[in-house]
Amino acid sequence: MNADGRRDGMKALSRRQFFGALAAGSWAAWSSCSSDQQRRRIPGRIVNEGPPRGHLLRDVHSWEDFDAADHACDVAIVGGGISGLAAAWKLRRSGVERILLLDLEDQLGGTSRSGQWGDQIFPWGAHYINIPPAEADCIHEILQDLGVIDGYDAANKPLVAAGTMLRWPHERLFYRGRWTDGLDPFIDASSREREALLRFEDAMLRWTLHRGRDGRRAFAMPLRYSTADSRVRRLDQISMAQYLREEGWHDDRLRWLVDYACRDDYGSTAAQVSAWAGIHYYACRFYDYRIEEAYPAHTLTWPEGNGHLVTQLANRLGKNEIKRQALVARLAEERSQVRLGYIDLTTGEKRQLTARAVVYAGKLHTAPYAIVDLPDAQAKAMAAIEYSPWLVAAIFLKEPLAASQTTWDNVLYDSPSLGYVVADHQQGGGGRVLLYYWPFVDQLADARHALLAQDHSFWTEQIMADLRRVHPELDDLVERVDLYRWGHGMMRPSPGLLWGPMAGWRQQPMERIFFASCDATGLPLCEEAIFSGILAAEQAMDCLGVAYPSSLGGLADA
Repeated sequence: MNADGRRDGMKALSRRQFFGALAAGSWAAWSSCSSDQQRRRIPGRIVNEGPPRGHLLRDVHSWEDFDAADHACDVAIVGGGISGLAAAWKLRRSGVERILLLDLEDQLGGTSRSGQWGDQIFPWGAHYINIPPAEADCIHEILQDLGVIDGYDAANKPLVAAGTMLRWPHERLFYRGRWTDGLDPFIDASSREREALLRFEDAMLRWTLHRGRDGRRAFAMPLRYSTADSRVRRLDQISMAQYLREEGWHDDRLRWLVDYACRDDYGSTAAQVSAWAGIHYYACRFYDYRIEEAYPAHTLTWPEGNGHLVTQLANRLGKNEIKRQALVARLAEERSQVRLGYIDLTTGEKRQLTARAVVYAGKLHTAPYAIVDLPDAQAKAMAAIEYSPWLVAAIFLKEPLAASQTTWDNVLYDSPSLGYVVADHQQGGGGRVLLYYWPFVDQLADARHALLAQDHSFWTEQIMADLRRVHPELDDLVERVDLYRWGHGMMRPSPGLLWGPMAGWRQQPMERIFFASCDATGLPLCEEAIFSGILAAEQAMDCLGVAYPSSLGGLADA
């Protein structure tokens, strides 16, 4: 310990752990650990401190460990994130009455969960969506039902609820020692240097407008609505970085811009995700200013982030239809039902229940641990999924930053993090709650181990070291820093994962168990989670013989 009680970071980490964290982007670790400057210890906590609950799945569980079944339902939903809640929404909307949703955490939402400190609410993960593209029928339907979309104008463009659209100013970039409006590292580039950016934007616009021979968009949302043309699907076989090289784009600033996009949506770099996934970031919506009038792509957000959607969806279920802190450890298909064994994490009791069908909406890498007789090829595909760890910090200030006015999104060019979002931006006059997002992109196992092993003081100092460069006054303003660790934050859409053979296995239903979550399709997006949850719910209703109007018209002839 140092004199002020801080643990020395270099000594606290083993050599492998330290350099694993360093390779994962923790350049700040060395600089802060080697500093002799004594700083006050910033109060706060790791909200999900302790061993991850999901690790209990690694224990071998037999049916003899569980009490006899004491509950029966039509559909059991495993996982209370956006996908599981979307499945519950579709089932209830279609008239299915006996639903039970089980989640291992004390709060629903998965990576869309929210937090609260005093009267401040904020997101712990996903914090926005965009107006969905026109083809995203299921997303439009659910957002209308939740009151996010109020209706459509004469041109069939969505009208969103008041207070939902992101307020100005939207974003800024700290580049070469100063803040600049927008995310434009070419702000001081020559016209010749800027040509690389313009050619890239032209290419993304062409992909936005491209349709395959089947009439489908090249990069649709949900991704299952996209064209099957081989020319487009080939892009899933190479990395986004390789695509940039093949197109002759070598400018460092352009590579940073694309890397930032991939880290933002996928927690990975352009070298780690497929070109199909990388282009989808730009081409699935009408972002380009030259076509923005054709269809809106505005950002929609709330003080609690996508936790707003979680609350609205959870309200569709009754209190007795939700079991929190319930870890489903064993599932087995039987003749006309599925038997589930779960652990009540509040009491340690092991109980059983039965369901006529199951929607498995948890992280898919957990399925091989829990599901009896999962086909070997399917278990292999699910176990092979890579997840990027994330660290999210909620930084509470005594007063707003004294620097030039913050925007909603504040990005640092040379940081391993994505920068920070002002959580109370939508409320006007905000700036007292900053959400700092840090994806760990390399040496994932070492980074995950370091993330879970180190304490609050260590990680808080890494974050403060990063932010002091742009806000020297920050130490005097910080009142508290709380942390949330996402050991398996985002599935990585690496080359071959979206349209290769393993994609089919991730989505392949069993006889009475149907797989949801965005892991099934491969893009870690809220919209993909909604689609997967609704698809699994419809498959479950097909199994049960329940009639329903499909929400997935875009799958016809796909």
